[in-house]
Amino acid sequence: MNLIILDLEWNGTYSRRLKGYINEIIEFGAVRVDESLTVVDTFHAFVRPQVGKKISGKIQNLTRLRNEDLEDGILFMQAVSRFKKWAGDGILMTWGTSDLLALIENCRYFCGNGHIPFLKEYVDLQRYCESRLPGIGGMQMGLSTCASLLGIEEEESEHHRALNDSMLSLDCFRILYQKEAFLSMVQDADDPDFYPRLTFKTVVLSDWDHPLVQTADMTVYCDQCGREAERLGDWIIKNKSFRADFYCAPCDYRFVGRIQLKLKYDGLIIKKKNLPFQPEETEQEGEDLTDSAEELQELDS
Repeated sequence: MNLIILDLEWNGTYSRRLKGYINEIIEFGAVRVDESLTVVDTFHAFVRPQVGKKISGKIQNLTRLRNEDLEDGILFMQAVSRFKKWAGDGILMTWGTSDLLALIENCRYFCGNGHIPFLKEYVDLQRYCESRLPGIGGMQMGLSTCASLLGIEEEESEHHRALNDSMLSLDCFRILYQKEAFLSMVQDADDPDFYPRLTFKTVVLSDWDHPLVQTADMTVYCDQCGREAERLGDWIIKNKSFRADFYCAPCDYRFVGRIQLKLKYDGLIIKKKNLPFQPEETEQEGEDLTDSAEELQELDS
């Protein structure tokens, strides 16, 4: 197999043509490995900005890139052409899909076509590593977090640079590599569903009268006896989810039912959880009744 790990850096800048912002790619970095995960070659290119002439202060601090670093860079479509020739027919991997979305955005902007010319087969390396690490659950894991969990040391000065991050991704991949598990996650970019699925933006529904929402979707069951519980008041929306007080008469048990409705490419995803009831006087005493960070992470996953 020919495996390619690609990382990109980009600069958020305003486009007069779009009358909005674009993540303009300013650096390519990639490593190519063979089936034994031995490094065969690396690729690096600075991309000279055409939309935003200056790197934002935030990106300069994050990447330590300066405007003068990009002065002799090549144009975006030249970078794509060179990378396509270098990568060949390799299986492309990126850490998460944000790099692919930036590529689609830039390809659409500079050549009018949102398809990535060098993409034939793809694996989301972030998703793969999450699937191989026990105890992660639904948590979305950053590259540095993964490296830390695997005991890989990284220099802070090398982080958030394209080639260095692609090499760090490779270090994580080597530890977690299992051929059958990896091949099961390879996606065919020529599949008609690939781009629509990739670019589909998940929507959190705030209307339980949506045509896709069925009566059973808003039914809450007691987690002590499993019977359907009685809703005591109106639904309210809090932290991207519906909340209401519920009561189970056989158990004499009062609790808060939480439901989140997410519309994804494959359809409606429903998450339900019962929470402890908080009497009104507790709130008046000044206790913090907001969701914990763990709850919010669970809802956003």
